[in-house]
Amino acid sequence: MTDVASMELTPQQVASGQIRLSSLRDRMATADLKGLIVSNEHDIWYLTGFVGHSALLLVTAERAVIICDRRYEELLQAWAACDLFEVVMGARHKLGVEIKRIAGEEDMDVIGIQAEAMTIGFRDGLAKSIDGIDLKPTTGLVSAIRRCKQPAELELVERAIAIQEAALATVLEDLRPGITEAQFTARLEYEMRLGGASGASFEPIVGSGPNSSVIHHIPGDRPVTDGMLLVDWGARVEGYCSDLTRTMCFGPMPEPMERVYEVVLDALETAIAACAPGADCAAVDAAARDVITEAGWGDQFPHGLGHGVGMDVHEEPFFSNRSGGTTLEAGMIMTVEPGVYLPGIGGVRIEEDVLITETGHRVLSSWPRDLESARQPSLETRRR
Repeated sequence: MTDVASMELTPQQVASGQIRLSSLRDRMATADLKGLIVSNEHDIWYLTGFVGHSALLLVTAERAVIICDRRYEELLQAWAACDLFEVVMGARHKLGVEIKRIAGEEDMDVIGIQAEAMTIGFRDGLAKSIDGIDLKPTTGLVSAIRRCKQPAELELVERAIAIQEAALATVLEDLRPGITEAQFTARLEYEMRLGGASGASFEPIVGSGPNSSVIHHIPGDRPVTDGMLLVDWGARVEGYCSDLTRTMCFGPMPEPMERVYEVVLDALETAIAACAPGADCAAVDAAARDVITEAGWGDQFPHGLGHGVGMDVHEEPFFSNRSGGTTLEAGMIMTVEPGVYLPGIGGVRIEEDVLITETGHRVLSSWPRDLESARQPSLETRRR
């Protein structure tokens, strides 16, 4: 259905909203909160199916009120017509007035806010407009619900992975000498959109030659030449992200990158094998880190092993040495991305998206990651 005026929320959308709001209300009750202002855009999207800038969602024991300005009035007709949600329109600078009105109707003198999402400036402005109502900082009430994905969410992540893999295959097939990192990136993003993605899930990292050792390299005007090429990219489909990294080499691998690749791959496989329900996130990080440290490159693996992925490309939980006591649960989608980076020579990072299942794990991508697959013919053979 393409006409906004005739849109309706599907039964699946309504059922999903009911389940997610019920879970949030349970957590609010535990935190002794009668109301919560949800200001994180992706959290609002997750709970309601609506995404719009500068919107707020006020959740109480009985109500879920989308408070928004009139830019989205026509779009929000579907939500206004649904018994699960209320929609309130107002000027952006008067959203607090609507919150105060609803708080009075609900007899609330304390309302929770998302401390991790609301700026100090916005909080202070809101506090002035709702004078007499205390704003109580909270953390993690919605993100804890988002950690474990339902089948429909998993399907979207898998679609995103399929799109990004097809896009990279097309770009590599057409790659010729003289193409810059920035042009490679632009083509990659174009192919993902052409394949059905709404866009990249983050700004791709494309590092050629010695630039592959820069962990978050910004693609520039360096031509993609023979040598190492690191590509960290992802697609977004209906709000859900994917995130993979592959490192390859055109022509002979410079010393000692072949050994580096073998060690990083071993660390990846070791960490993936450790992924299962109940596994401690710090222990999974250590499993990969120990492999790299024993090979003598522990100092060249300076970042965490990975993170959750979903509506945000970086979600809770995280694989790091600070994540002790946080355990994996079935339904989580985690990235596993060890790397070794040798300045002036090159870097290797290999990243997979891994679903935690009831009995263990499942790798979601199909792109090969073995050493032979990383070897590519010299680009000089591709000159027209």
